[in-house]
Amino acid sequence: MLLSPRSQAGCAFQINRRMIERTIIVIKENVKRKHVILTGFMGTGKTEVGINLARIMGRTFIDTDQVVEDMTGLKIPEIFEQHGEPYFRDRESEAVASITNYRSGSLVVATGGGVVLRESNRKILEDVGLIILLTAAPTEIMRRTAQADYRPLLSGPDREQKIQSMLEEREQYYKNCEIRVDTTGLAPLQIVQKIMDYLKSR
Repeated sequence: MLLSPRSQAGCAFQINRRMIERTIIVIKENVKRKHVILTGFMGTGKTEVGINLARIMGRTFIDTDQVVEDMTGLKIPEIFEQHGEPYFRDRESEAVASITNYRSGSLVVATGGGVVLRESNRKILEDVGLIILLTAAPTEIMRRTAQADYRPLLSGPDREQKIQSMLEEREQYYKNCEIRVDTTGLAPLQIVQKIMDYLKSR
């Protein structure tokens, strides 16, 4: 019996999920003392990948942008509009610092795209976690963020130039990442598989 494309995709998902789950015990042993930190530019898939990764690994998921929103009672664009970027970065640093309150190795953390701009943030993340950089081609980032009205740093004209300039500016801060995963053209579960393959072999 031939399966429809949707059924084939569903079977592939189940097979991949079983393959992932068989590696959980080994992975937990290798990284049990470290949080898994997902960093990278906006639109590279950190939140969706983080949610899936945390669920499969049996860890708590934290998104630092969400922590900031919960802390202030404001959405990210509202924070930028009402208080400016420096205020946001201060709250973001507080969100990063809060990670140290959790038991070692209990979290998967998705960081905001600009977390790496502050040395104090980078130091905390390097101390408590395995930092995994998610990347994507600029054209892919453009596509993924095209309809996002919650990206204040990409508002206005010349979005492509802004993305390219910001990527170049932040590249220097990614040098201490454990691994880079190019998410261009990949589904979240495929990205999770790549991360877990690395964690297993680490």
